[in-house]
Amino acid sequence: MDNNHLSPAEELKLGLPPDAEARVIKEARKEGLFAGLTGGLASGKHIIYGLNRNKTIFCGILSGVLSGYLFTQAFTSTAVAQLRAEQARQRKDLEQVPEIEAAIHPSSSPNPK
Repeated sequence: MDNNHLSPAEELKLGLPPDAEARVIKEARKEGLFAGLTGGLASGKHIIYGLNRNKTIFCGILSGVLSGYLFTQAFTSTAVAQLRAEQARQRKDLEQVPEIEAAIHPSSSPNPK
């Protein structure tokens, strides 16, 4: 199985909800939309550069769309990378539990020395 995608049973073992990736992507899209809106509004102040009304509106819309897209891509990749790191950390913790239990209780180990 691909390391990037876990089965629902493995995700439950790791303590992550089955829709964790969809949730982080949705949240990243919201943040990207807000960043784009903010960028568009801020860049719409080009009246000080001597642009007329139509050019100012066009500049604000274009800046908002482009910055929103780029921020959404960045937020999405960051959120998914953090989710993968959390999955790897939890997987590593689950793998260490049997080793720790074997060290604590050597008599209950399946392979006694």
